[in-house]
Amino acid sequence: MKKYLIVFLSASIITLMVFMFSGCANNSSNQEFISDIRYGIFDGQNESYCATFTYGIRENPYKADGISKNTVEFGILSIVFNKTLSDETIVNFSIKINDDTITGLLEKNPYSNEYMVDIGTICSDNANISIEISLSDQELTNKTLQLKNINSTWGINYLKALEIGNNEFKKLIDNYKKNNTSYEIFLKISTQQETNFGVYFWTFSIISELGEKHNIVFSVNNGEILVKN
Repeated sequence: MKKYLIVFLSASIITLMVFMFSGCANNSSNQEFISDIRYGIFDGQNESYCATFTYGIRENPYKADGISKNTVEFGILSIVFNKTLSDETIVNFSIKINDDTITGLLEKNPYSNEYMVDIGTICSDNANISIEISLSDQELTNKTLQLKNINSTWGINYLKALEIGNNEFKKLIDNYKKNNTSYEIFLKISTQQETNFGVYFWTFSIISELGEKHNIVFSVNNGEILVKN
């Protein structure tokens, strides 16, 4: 995804956040096999659009091949408009995280009605986040929106979710290790932003170098497993 960003970021804040989150994640089992992990999510909606901001670390370049490589920070802003936009519409965004502001363009997801950008940074659960959206060919009823952290109210945080997934697939993981089979782990926050905004689930996936893929989907509140395949 191309980015057109003007970034004004505090180096000291980024350094603090990287230290805080990487320190927590390193205590999780199978850390070296993690290719994608979502720490948390903010969301909000108004009369013009709904928005989510999800943040964590993931493999770069991103390739689901069963081999976990170097990871980088990411922060994905996703917008779904209440009205369909024309293909020629340019969507501008500005996101403010505490005292730091990032501006640029959102790009249309070819597989959904989402307009998205990766601003390449994480934040804390208690960050103050607001966004402003504008369109090249029309006025929005509301341009600005304050986002609220959602995951801090869940009974299952990302560390507990990682533990649940590792425990559920313990036999499979042990077998991969026994046979020196490479694998990678993905822990994502799943939602249907277009049709069921504000409802979230944890999804834990394992992909091996043999092409095998296994998933579980479970509650963010109590860890109840809803889907396993």
